Amino acid sequence: MSVSEKTRKILWVQAGGLCVICKEQVITPGTASDDPSVFGEEAHIVARSEGGPRAGGLAEDLINHHTNLILLCSKDHKRVDDQPNHFTVERLRLIKSEHEAWVRSVVDADKSRLRVVPDPLFPQPRALKLITRGNPLWNMIKESVTFEYGIPDGLHDHDEDLIIEFMDLLRDYLDIARDLVSVRENRDAEKALQQYISRLAERGFLVGAYVRHMLLKGGSAEAPTPWPMLRVEVQPATLAEVTDESGTTRYPSETS
Repeated sequence: MSVSEKTRKILWVQAGGLCVICKEQVITPGTASDDPSVFGEEAHIVARSEGGPRAGGLAEDLINHHTNLILLCSKDHKRVDDQPNHFTVERLRLIKSEHEAWVRSVVDADKSRLRVVPDPLFPQPRALKLITRGNPLWNMIKESVTFEYGIPDGLHDHDEDLIIEFMDLLRDYLDIARDLVSVRENRDAEKALQQYISRLAERGFLVGAYVRHMLLKGGSAEAPTPWPMLRVEVQPATLAEVTDESGTTRYPSETS
C-alpha cells in the first residue's frame, strides 16, 4: 500500500512545508522559464521495508500513516537513514512532535497579529480620482478610518509648506469627521478643503484621492473589521496624467 494523497497533504501542512530538522523550506523559487524545484521527501520513522533503518514494531496499516511519516529535505533524509543509531524511532517522533507544535505556534501567532489586508469583496482602485471640490473629498474622509498621502519631491519651500498644511488638515478632519453631525459643520469642512484645493490649483498642483477598502484582521476580533483607507496625493499639473473612466487620456491632450 502506498502513501495516500490525503496523507501527503496532512504531512506537508502539519510540517508547514519545512524540513522538521533544519526547518528550511523544501522548495526553491521558480524562474522565468521553470517551475519551482521541490526537494522535500516523505520519510518513514519506522521503516517500510524489513531491511530498512528502524524497521519493525509497527502494524502494517500504520506504516504509511501520517503519524509514521516526517517531512525532510534530501540532505537530512540521507542523514536520518545513514545514522539510525542516533535518529532512533523515539528521537524522530520527538523531533516531529516538537516541530509540528512549533508550526502551530507560528500560525497562531500570525493569526493574532494585527494586520491590514485588501477586502476581497471590493475592487481595489488603480488610479486616483481628480479632486476639484471640497465636497467629494469630505465624503471620502467621512468614509475612511485611516489615511496615507503622497507629496512630490523637489518642491519650493512655500509650496511644500502649503501641501503639508493641507495634509495636516486632512489628518485632523479624519479624527473628528464622525463628531461633526450638523449640516453647518459639514459645510464648513467642505469649504475649508475647497480653499486649499483652490490655492494648490493656483500654484499649478492637482489633488487626487481614492478610498481603498481594507480589512483589519487579527487580535482578539473573531471577524475582520472594515478599515477603509484614504489615499491623497498632490502632484504638479505638468507631471499628472488625467484620464476619463474609460482610461482615455484627457490631460495632457495629444494636441497640447
